[in-house]
Amino acid sequence: MISRKNQLRMIKKYQNRRLYDISTSTYVVLDDIKKIIISGEEIKVIDAKTEEDITRSVLLHILLEEEMNGVPIFSNVFLFQIIKFYGKTFQPTVSPFLEQGVDLFSKTQKRFYEKIRDLYGKEKLSSGVELWREFMREQGQDIEDVLQDKLQNSTDAFLKMQDQTGANTRSAFDYVQFSFANDKDK
Repeated sequence: MISRKNQLRMIKKYQNRRLYDISTSTYVVLDDIKKIIISGEEIKVIDAKTEEDITRSVLLHILLEEEMNGVPIFSNVFLFQIIKFYGKTFQPTVSPFLEQGVDLFSKTQKRFYEKIRDLYGKEKLSSGVELWREFMREQGQDIEDVLQDKLQNSTDAFLKMQDQTGANTRSAFDYVQFSFANDKDK
């Protein structure tokens, strides 16, 4: 039997902007969807009329609300950097780098909480949040530096590959032009 956490939770969005959770037969709000995601479930939001997948726009809406109303995760500098990637040839490669960074951070956090649980038991797990804050105060810069280095090295390697591809293309084009000119002279 598939556990509920492995199922894709379907949400329909109606023209009146109301969201309907098919699995619970109830109307939900964005905060409910956020809680569903935090609990580990995946969702898919479809437009009730067109059946179009609008999950991405709902997720972005949740992020926007969180960034505007809570403690923001994204700094202005980070947002400027992300915006600069749009329209570039390497735009599709940005997402995997960011996903790897977030995944690395998530795994670090998970291992940290597992260590707390192993050392102190489940009753101390709630104090793990404060310990995590302390850990991040002490190690946060190191984690940020590792992620930054990984992203910078990957970006540098990609840009070098892109430059080499451009040089090879120019070289091939020059060769074709040279060959065409020689054929014309014969």
